[in-house]
Amino acid sequence: MKDIDEIRRTNLRLLEEEYGSPTSVANALSMSLAQFANLRDGAKDSKTGKKRGMRKETARRIDSAAGKPDGWLDVDHSAQPIDNVSKSKREPAGWEKLDESGRLQVEAFIRGLLARPLSKSGDTDDDRPRGD
Repeated sequence: MKDIDEIRRTNLRLLEEEYGSPTSVANALSMSLAQFANLRDGAKDSKTGKKRGMRKETARRIDSAAGKPDGWLDVDHSAQPIDNVSKSKREPAGWEKLDESGRLQVEAFIRGLLARPLSKSGDTDDDRPRGD
């Protein structure tokens, strides 16, 4: 049976999968990538060589920042499939920080990128004639 620290580390990996990358989940949790990786991997104590645990307060802060109910990090979710429908409908990290104008600008930028024709294979900026 997994102990609480193993369960929490497994659930951090699930959050990483849900958010798409370690950087994305670290940003969503308002922590550095190194802090997230140390929690996820159970950084070893320099004196004992054992993996460090996670404090209860840290676990609750992560629950809250990830939009999960209190105690979510303490329950083994590894056997449950990831809900791809809710994952695909999730807002991008930082989306809530943008005002309406900012969101419209981002959406317009993405529409512009998607509307661009694909370049022919082998075409690069270096292959194009220059107006020297």
